[in-house]
Amino acid sequence: MENLKLLIPKLKGKKILVFGDLMLDEHIWSKVERISPEAPVPVADVSRITHVPGGCGNVAVNIAALGGIPYLVGIIGRDSSGEKLKKALKQAFVPVQHLVLEPSRPTILKSRIIAASQHVVRVDREDRTELSPALLKRLSSKLKQLITAVDAVIISDYAKGAVNHQTAQLAISLAKKHKKFAAVDPKGSSYARYRGASIITPNLKEAGEASGLAITDAESAARAGKALLKKCRSDNILITRGGEGMSLFSARETVNIPAVPREVFDITGAGDTVISTLALAMAAGARIKQACLLANTAAAVVVGKISTAPCFREELEEALEGHEPITRKIKLRQELKAIVQNLKNDGARIVFTNGCFDILHLGHVRYLREAKRLGDTLIVGLNSDDSVRALKGRDRPYVSELERAEILASLECVDYVTIFSELRPDNLIKVVKPDIHVKGGDYKIGQLPEKKLVEKLGGKVVVIPPIKGRSTTNIVERILSGK
Repeated sequence: MENLKLLIPKLKGKKILVFGDLMLDEHIWSKVERISPEAPVPVADVSRITHVPGGCGNVAVNIAALGGIPYLVGIIGRDSSGEKLKKALKQAFVPVQHLVLEPSRPTILKSRIIAASQHVVRVDREDRTELSPALLKRLSSKLKQLITAVDAVIISDYAKGAVNHQTAQLAISLAKKHKKFAAVDPKGSSYARYRGASIITPNLKEAGEASGLAITDAESAARAGKALLKKCRSDNILITRGGEGMSLFSARETVNIPAVPREVFDITGAGDTVISTLALAMAAGARIKQACLLANTAAAVVVGKISTAPCFREELEEALEGHEPITRKIKLRQELKAIVQNLKNDGARIVFTNGCFDILHLGHVRYLREAKRLGDTLIVGLNSDDSVRALKGRDRPYVSELERAEILASLECVDYVTIFSELRPDNLIKVVKPDIHVKGGDYKIGQLPEKKLVEKLGGKVVVIPPIKGRSTTNIVERILSGK
């Protein structure tokens, strides 16, 4: 893993051209408690609607999360879905200036109605008719315009029209002409349009369909991989095999890469993470086997999350360090939002508290145990080193934020830890929307500055008194006095 860790800093700033079918994923979070009197169907009471980039948009989001710069080329319509998609892309730090606007086609929208974390129905809005010659020309012009500015190319095919024989072969030929790595996430059974790519990354089902072979074990997967290698005339075929890992096929060798042991919550988007990480690693100068190993690790990170979410650079670094499973409790604010929503959909009672927790002691541990007893899930907001310094003085903290986070995550009563840099936790409270916000100390509830915000969001504040004589300051004073 040491050589892989050296690759991480090299990913930053690498420019990747992402071309394919762009769509908006809409999640309609709801509760189902009754059957409609009009027909024998459930009534979904909507509580929240969220939007995230889908299709090749999710590939671009993964590249940005790892520190790369995506050059996203896809089609959007002149409609509200297009505006929502652009907003979601910008929030994920994905530039939108290379998108192709086509008023005659709707932005592809996939709406999922979800109740108690279960899909009730998916409603699609799309136009899969062939692209007009004029639209194909505009896409081709974009590809030609951007090829010299990027370090690698990804073609993300969802069979919605943007990727056909003409556009796929143009992107691949441009990449070869300018000596750029070209990776393809395929769709369908005919791979003729991907001929000559640097690598094609089908999953087991896709590889079986494209090769015409039934894949039941490692041997049949190898036969399918070699058949596709010959059929597509590509440099490499990478078959992703879910819990079995992935297999890389080239003219020189076959490499089987076992899956990284990880509790799997959701495989959504894992393929996008694989191809994004792989292309970034190749752009950074990695060998193909190294790139696949890094992509395998990144995929292990995202399957441990709930819903579609990218692998962030910091998470990849931690995974390579082998900080599992404890550090899986340490979450970035972006991740926490999706986790909280899923917990609320499942009816979980969320408890939130925050603090410096500098030199963890008995008072802290008892306080956190009491806080956890008030609900189902305990989320701890941890002050960053800078915010501790601003609150406690230049000599604090005594223990760094990452060490403090891991120590807290080691406690059984703590479910998630997130580090925040503000002096007050208001912005974090807005994300968590706790059922119960716990404070430790001699506070009177009416004096707490967070009280109005917590109650406005539907929660309540609980104060847990401290254990007398148990504090970080007392511990340090006793150490310095030699008593």
